[in-house]
Amino acid sequence: MTALAELKEMAGSLGIPSGTISFHGKAPSTYLVFTPLFDDLTLFADNKPQMETEEIRLSLFTKDNYLEWKRRLTDALLERDFIITERRFLGVDDETGYYHYSLDAAKEYVRLEE
Repeated sequence: MTALAELKEMAGSLGIPSGTISFHGKAPSTYLVFTPLFDDLTLFADNKPQMETEEIRLSLFTKDNYLEWKRRLTDALLERDFIITERRFLGVDDETGYYHYSLDAAKEYVRLEE
């Protein structure tokens, strides 16, 4: 499983629409947008990478209490063994009323030969 697939599954379990999102109607009051940041091959043996590291930014947009969502997302990421590399409040959009908060999360995977 990839980090992106795990994050989509996590968002679904929390009841938050997520992914690369484009709304054609009214956007939900809370949603996540995922942006891949980093993908690396590490820990080599016999000239082959043994591990993969993926880092993804979760951009939370909510009209609700962003502090509660920050806590819930942090707990959910840590429960799934993600490393949180940064959390940042980016502001509120006065026009739409959405709070924007981001969490950068990384995870290491054993690389399987195909």
